[in-house]
Parts: sequence; C-alpha cells; structure tokens
Amino acid sequence: MSAQLFSALLALGREEHALVTDGRWEDLADVNHRRDRLIAALPAAAPAEAMGDLREAVRLQALSAAALRQGIAEVGAELRALGTGRTAAAGYAAGTGVPQPRPSFNSVG
Repeated sequence: MSAQLFSALLALGREEHALVTDGRWEDLADVNHRRDRLIAALPAAAPAEAMGDLREAVRLQALSAAALRQGIAEVGAELRALGTGRTAAAGYAAGTGVPQPRPSFNSVG
C-alpha cells in the first residue's frame, strides 16, 4: 500500500512539472493541496520498492522549482518594465501642457 502512495507522489510531481512548463500557474494550488494531503499519509520511511519513484519525484520537484524561480524572475522583469513605461509616459504627458485628468467624482460623492 505505501509503495502506491509514492507512485501517486511521483504522478503529482509529473503533473506539477507539466503545469509549470506550460505556465499554468493558476492550477498549481490544487496540486499543492493534493500533495499536502498525500504527504500527510506517507509512512515515516519509504519501502525499498518505492525508492525509484521517490528519487524521480525529487528530481522533478527540483526541475519545477527551478522553472518557477525563472518564471518569477520573468514576471518581475515584466512588472518593472511596465512601471518604468508608466513613469516615462507620465513624464512625457507633464511636458505637453495638457492638464491631468480629474477624478470622476467630487468631494461630495
């Protein structure tokens, strides 16, 4: 029975790696939740017959973690570029003499 749990852990590792590779970040929370439940059910020590599955799950986890770090770095760079673009656009707008838009509401409501 416990060897099946390690096979299930490997299957989740494969699923997670596929999601990360495809950039399907929104689906990772479900995988993490299922993995937490599965890990809680694992025995304290893995049986010998589960070691291959466990090694592969660890390898996939390392690959997924590296891909996630890369994805976070890329998204961070995109956000920084957007912030720089907005700052530059605001600077250019200030030099045109065009008044800044007013809020669509007043102090009364």
